[in-house]
Amino acid sequence: MDAKQFVKKLVEDNQALFQASQHNVKEYFDSKPAQEELVEHFVGRMVNERMNMVEISQAIAQMPADTPTEELEMLTRQAQDEARHFRMVKEVIEHMTGQPLDVAAAIAAEAAKPTAKGAGLLAKYEAETDPVALAAYQLVAEGRAEAVWNQMADCIEDEFISTSYAKIAKDEGFHANIGGWKLEKLVQDEATQQRVEDLVAKMRRDLYDISCRNTTTAAAGKQLVADAYGW
Repeated sequence: MDAKQFVKKLVEDNQALFQASQHNVKEYFDSKPAQEELVEHFVGRMVNERMNMVEISQAIAQMPADTPTEELEMLTRQAQDEARHFRMVKEVIEHMTGQPLDVAAAIAAEAAKPTAKGAGLLAKYEAETDPVALAAYQLVAEGRAEAVWNQMADCIEDEFISTSYAKIAKDEGFHANIGGWKLEKLVQDEATQQRVEDLVAKMRRDLYDISCRNTTTAAAGKQLVADAYGW
């Protein structure tokens, strides 16, 4: 299979994960969580965006001198996006509570009682130093993030929050495209394609588990991943 076809198939095969995550998010928000619970939920998402910013920045800092400038520009744009998302979710929390958020205290509280975070997979799969793992993460995790933020934007009636989350979703789609672009350059041989297949299969399962832990396990979503991946 040529590289473009391989990446296209990965994207298609990711859809069950994305849709299952959307089912989980919709069911969670349809249950009308109390404001205190929602604030805690969004603090976790805020910290996740900060973790993405840090991890992507560290990956950029460790890239070799011959890294294409186009790639550097895209990844530095992503790091800036993540910093902006960190601010935007902070502003959502302040909008909900009507109070300034003590960011340091919120991050410390999250560290003491951490929620599951997709950004943690960057370290798990050593994506800071492994371009294949980083590109695979971009394609799967950021693609799922686009689906999830869009679903939250649809579920939340508050216009300020909904608009903010729709903007974040659009950025996440761009980040997923970076992963697809890079993978097309990396998966030129069968061995690398098999490695990516194995990585992506593990990441999908990790990300689904994270979705269930952070929201709920919707029956429709559970059936989707069972049919698609045999879980």
